[in-house]
Formats: sequence, C-alpha cells, structure tokens
Amino acid sequence: MVILKKIYQLLALSLLTGCEEAFTPDMPHTPALCVNSLITAGEPVEAKISKSRLYTDSSEKSEVRDAEVRIYANGELQLDSYIPKEGDNIRIVAESPAVGRGEADVLIPSSIPSPTATWETYDVSCWKSDNDVVLVEFKLKVDLRIEDADGENYYKFSFNSDFQADEELDDFDASGNYGFAIGSLLYDMEPIFREHIGIFESIMGGDAEGFSFFSDRQFEGKSYTLHLQFDNCWFRYPKGEIPDCNVNLIVSSVSPSYYNWANYIWQRDSGTLTELGDYGFGDPIWGYSNVSSGAGVVAAQSKSVCTIDLTDFIQETIHEIIK
Repeated sequence: MVILKKIYQLLALSLLTGCEEAFTPDMPHTPALCVNSLITAGEPVEAKISKSRLYTDSSEKSEVRDAEVRIYANGELQLDSYIPKEGDNIRIVAESPAVGRGEADVLIPSSIPSPTATWETYDVSCWKSDNDVVLVEFKLKVDLRIEDADGENYYKFSFNSDFQADEELDDFDASGNYGFAIGSLLYDMEPIFREHIGIFESIMGGDAEGFSFFSDRQFEGKSYTLHLQFDNCWFRYPKGEIPDCNVNLIVSSVSPSYYNWANYIWQRDSGTLTELGDYGFGDPIWGYSNVSSGAGVVAAQSKSVCTIDLTDFIQETIHEIIK
C-alpha cells in the first residue's frame, strides 16, 4: 500500500505540473570543443570534432573546421595509419584556435575468450509461395557463456546475421526482401541487462529495452551465462540452394567511459529521476564526459564473437515441411 501511495503522489505531481511555457532565455554561452571517438581494437581511429551549442541553435553552429587532431598511443605520437590494439593507452588531443582544446585518455580493454553457446529453436513455421519463395519463421533461445577476467570489467552485447538480402536475384519478389535475420531480442529476459535500473525506476515501470551494457560486479573473475531470446527470426529465399545462415553473437569488452555514457543516455531517456528533475522535484541529470573540455566522450572496445550456424536447421526445416 505504501508503494501505491507513492505512485499516486507522483501521478498527482504530473497533473500539478502539466502546464508549461516555452521561452528562450538570453544566456551567454561560451562554446567548448567537443571530442567524440569510439576506438575499436584492430580498426583505424576516428574522432569527430565539434563544439557545444545551445539547444535552440542549428546544427551548423556545431561545426569546427580549424581543429588539429593528434593521436598518441602509449605516450608516442602516431600516424594516421595507426591501428590500435588491446592494452594500448590512447590519448586524443584536439585543438582549435577559435574554440579551444579538448583531450581525453582511454585504455583499450582486453577481449574475453570467445564465448560458447547452446541454442534451440521453437515456434517454427514454414511455407512456400506460388512463385517458389520459401519462408521460414521461428524463435531462438541462446545460452551464451562468457569467462570474466579478474578486476573491474564492463561489457556490451550485440548481434547480427552474416547473410544479407541479394537484390540481384532473378525474379526478385517485390512483396518482400530475400534474406535471413534474427531480431526482437527480449532484453528483460536477461537479468544482467537490468543491473543499472534502481528499485525506484523498477517500481515506476523502468525496463531494459534496448540496453545491453553490463558490468561484472555480480560475477567478477567467474563465468556467466547470458540467457537470450529472439522472438522474430526469419529466412526468405527462392526454393533450392540455401546460403549460409550464420548468427554472430558479440560480447565487447568496453571502457568505463563507454559504460558510463550508456548509463547516462538511459537515465536521460528513460530514467524517472530525469522526469522529476524536469519538473523541479529532483536533481537534474548532467551530461557525461571524460574530455578535458567537459564535452564529448572518448571510449574504447575489443570484440569477441561467437558464431551460430543455422544453415542445417533451415535446410532440415524446409525438407521436412516442403517435400
């Protein structure tokens, strides 16, 4: 009953504060140099340089054309051809005569050993259209086991499928694309994706939809199994030869700056405290930055991939249902 009373009080607050008036304050604003970069081990380093602007400004006002950017690895200045590796300590320094200076350091985390997976499909359906195009739909459950190293570590889960639609096939069916894909990951099925959600946010309906960052604070130095469920998986292709249908399950080791930035974005977009702050009933949520200028984020990641081959499953399903 206490919880319900709190919820009713918050609902009343929203009604009392429902009248808003937009205004544009005449505020002085000194732009800061903004440095954004997501560094991936084994890939060239890219950095986006811009400047901070007011919410009411146009996007053109954020452009910086006179910035000089330098990249250091382990204290040594690097050429544009530099490819970062795990364990490198990267510093990005940007300077603009007009705007100022911004710099940040980040350590590229070590990747974990390749995860291992067990999987099963269910709710499988299959049929063939009048023009001999085969469609297979199914749901997929995966248990993905990861091995955590000692120390404080942060991760991000993502996924993709190797096979893309081929629009050059003869008699391409305009009613839909050929291809193979998995989708509709049920984020709330895996508890670790909810570790950033506090009790208050849970009571108010906060969920983990779209959030796949997590830490090892619950399993430091041990193994952990991600329980993943995909509710929208499909294969669509002309009857006959079946291309490879691979699913890539990616666990990226990420820098604390990447994890902290992701948490800030969730709090900004979905957190209850942000809504209360907007109405003056809570502290505002300030933007996260690890750049010396206070604008931008420099982050790093190293990827580990587990590949699931669903080709045989697709082929057997078609042969069993379509003779």
